[in-house]
Amino acid sequence: MDPNRFIAITGASGGGKSTILDALAARGHAVQPEIGRMIVREEMPDGALPWTRPVAFRDLLFHRSVAAYDSWAAERPGLVFFDRTFIEAIAWSRSTGAPVPDEMQHAARTRRFAQSVFVCPPWPEIYRRDAERRHDFAAARADYEANVAAYAAAGYDLIEVPRATPAERAAFILRALPVPP
Repeated sequence: MDPNRFIAITGASGGGKSTILDALAARGHAVQPEIGRMIVREEMPDGALPWTRPVAFRDLLFHRSVAAYDSWAAERPGLVFFDRTFIEAIAWSRSTGAPVPDEMQHAARTRRFAQSVFVCPPWPEIYRRDAERRHDFAAARADYEANVAAYAAAGYDLIEVPRATPAERAAFILRALPVPP
């Protein structure tokens, strides 16, 4: 697999990542939605949630994100955009004080994304809480800092996505790609 096809978008909770991915999908690109939010929706009745069972949540996030990388994304032609990745499981481990399992470190070394990772900074004007995002803006900022640190530690170059309309942000990402879209 050519990791240059796999484009990671990370950053703060509520920073506009999913909206950017919607704009990229509207342009015909393959998009992997945020797995963490999917897990929260599915696990609400059972409680494997980030705020009640953080390690169980991390493990689900990691395994599903790796599966998306290994099978779903690999089957798509062209560029594939990820709304967060398994690197976030490493960030989550560090921010909750849980040890980072060797399996996660190995995945970060062997399953690579394009060298440039796009980062959506905290943006208080668009941040909203909902049933799946219960934390406040301060926690979103901490999430951002943990994610940025995890990607940097994994050797990626971070490119901040400017605050603009979703279409302008998607266009910025496409222009910044080292390979033609």
